Amino acid sequence: MTESAPISAPLDGQVAVVTGCGKPDGMGQGIARALAARGASLVVTDREAHGVANDRQRALGQVPPSGLEEFAEELRAAGTEAVAVLCDISHRPDVARVMDTVRERFGRLDILVNNAAAPQGADRRDIEEVPDEAFDLLIDVNVRGTYAMCSAAVPLMRASRYGRIVNISSMAGLSAAPFSVAYSASKAAVIGLTRALSMDVGPWGITVNAVCPGLVATSRAILDPSADLDVEQTLAQRGRNIPVGRVGRPADIAALVAYLASEEAGYVTGQAIPIDGGGLSAFPLRQPPVRKAGENTGDGGRLAGA
Repeated sequence: MTESAPISAPLDGQVAVVTGCGKPDGMGQGIARALAARGASLVVTDREAHGVANDRQRALGQVPPSGLEEFAEELRAAGTEAVAVLCDISHRPDVARVMDTVRERFGRLDILVNNAAAPQGADRRDIEEVPDEAFDLLIDVNVRGTYAMCSAAVPLMRASRYGRIVNISSMAGLSAAPFSVAYSASKAAVIGLTRALSMDVGPWGITVNAVCPGLVATSRAILDPSADLDVEQTLAQRGRNIPVGRVGRPADIAALVAYLASEEAGYVTGQAIPIDGGGLSAFPLRQPPVRKAGENTGDGGRLAGA
């Protein structure tokens, strides 16, 4: 008799740490919501209460209406046990404080999602124009911070002979991108770290994977500081160069992370998984004809783009 596969991936009783959860529109909150919806308890972190602003947000004085603590309260109101901890992942004492919170509050750690990353700014230039401090920031946060979180989490996971580590890399770590030397280097390093760590911890039942998003509709997707820029229109235009016809959403990334965080993904490790809607095309893409309202198409009457 063959063993049947489970039909769902519940995380009831499991504990997850998700970094970079300060912004309401960010991937961190989307990932944390997906894990909470599956039953996990959460420790959510960010370096700043409302997330770290990029150059566009600083130039326009944009501050999100809510932040890390409000998000944790939202999770608690929905029935999830959640704790918010301010943490600079590149600072070892902060990382230790997060893990101390995990031990004291829950006594275990099952899932670590390293989503926090340095914001875009002075690094998005030609290599001759990138300041050393901009390069150092990306390495400190994206690489050293991810390393520090993994290093602190592994003892807790090894103790229970189980764990899921998901590192958020980028398509920039897999493919070439202009004016992205520092960022691409940091995200490629995350992939190398992921692959090597998976070899070291696999025998303890711990998997380690990297998720590599393409263009995702968050505040960090737009660098143009123009106050009159129509952000939604800009993202919609970019989406027309992607085979699926749109840019990614945090929920898209969260769905993949939730799978990798589940017991069902126990045979997936050491992978760098692209999630980019098929990638940006340099050529025009054919578009299906626009359906008329009420047209019988055999799909329940859904209109293109609905």
